[in-house]
Amino acid sequence: MLPILLLPALFLQAPHSVIPGTVEVAPGVFVLKGTPHEGLCETLKKEHVVRVIDLRRDDEPNVDCDSEASRLQAHGIQYLRFTVGRAPSIADFDFLRTLLNDLPSGTRMLIHCSNGNRSAAAVVPWLVLDKGKTIPEAFALAREAGLKGADTEAAIRKYLAANGRS
Repeated sequence: MLPILLLPALFLQAPHSVIPGTVEVAPGVFVLKGTPHEGLCETLKKEHVVRVIDLRRDDEPNVDCDSEASRLQAHGIQYLRFTVGRAPSIADFDFLRTLLNDLPSGTRMLIHCSNGNRSAAAVVPWLVLDKGKTIPEAFALAREAGLKGADTEAAIRKYLAANGRS
């Protein structure tokens, strides 16, 4: 029998994702640690993912956006790139929330960076401010998806506080 104190933690975990290496933070919205390789691109197509957002910067190792864009487009998946630093700015969070809120109903998308930290961070304000998740729920999902930077978490908390949530 599980101790009663462990039960809430079990309910905060994300369900198993249909796309390997990702966390489905909301229905049809997946966060990936790393970049989509060819095999993953095939899975994305099979799972009807139509858009991939890449948050990596040019100065990161092994960034080859042209190759990634070609690989995804060969599978009929739209590739968008929006570079974000370790501590996303208010403008970054505003843009990403708008992008996520403007998705047509039922659209399936994936967001990624090199290690999951920024891509996980990118969805927290949207989950809290637009999708009704509590701050602990959103951070639990984000940590599972790769959020680990203290400066990144501080930027999220600053943004949430500026929007009346702390």
